[in-house]
Amino acid sequence: MEDQETISAKVEYARQVEKVLHWLGRLVAAVGVAGMAVFTAFWAAGDLNAEQGVSLVLGTTLATVLSGATAYGAGVNIGLGAERLHLAARSAGIRPLPPGQPTSGRMPNGSPE
Repeated sequence: MEDQETISAKVEYARQVEKVLHWLGRLVAAVGVAGMAVFTAFWAAGDLNAEQGVSLVLGTTLATVLSGATAYGAGVNIGLGAERLHLAARSAGIRPLPPGQPTSGRMPNGSPE
């Protein structure tokens, strides 16, 4: 029973981290699109010359795309790891709790919340 609770807690925690990283990736992408729009508006209004406009728009776009993709990709990786752990536990004869079912209030490291 101890293994079931520990593995279930780790899988559930990984799934929570996956959700946060997906949310963070989307948030960074939204901020990047907003920044790109603002710099494009400044460029169109004549507040920036062509060199400044291109460098700011491209720099903002590339930086946010890479940052957002990194966070989102990390979330996908953690989610896949949680699924692998869940499947490995099932094949070893340990029945982890289904996703979303609460464990006994324990965190993955064994300490209370």
